Amino acid sequence: MDKVTGASLQTAGSAGGKTGAAGTDAAVARDKKLRKACADFEAVMTYQMLKTMRRTAPSLTSITKYPGKETYDMMMDQKVAEELSRRGKGLGIQDLLYRQLKGKVAP
Repeated sequence: MDKVTGASLQTAGSAGGKTGAAGTDAAVARDKKLRKACADFEAVMTYQMLKTMRRTAPSLTSITKYPGKETYDMMMDQKVAEELSRRGKGLGIQDLLYRQLKGKVAP
């Protein structure tokens, strides 16, 4: 047994195979952290998609070129992406990612 992994197994597995409230709380916290990471990933991916879509859309009028518009668009796209990933199941990417990573995340 490796010294590094043996030490982490003793603290995570409560040394005798018992799972107490501390182990359950740690598992719930880890699960919540994984869900948040998956939602954040979906928000970043959605933001990149919106940013690319905005770049490819032609500007229709000269009024679309005023100072600060790019910053405003960036902030709006970030908020839209965050809200999309936060509401319900988002676009579904976070749920897929969560299901794939759930069993693979080390305690």
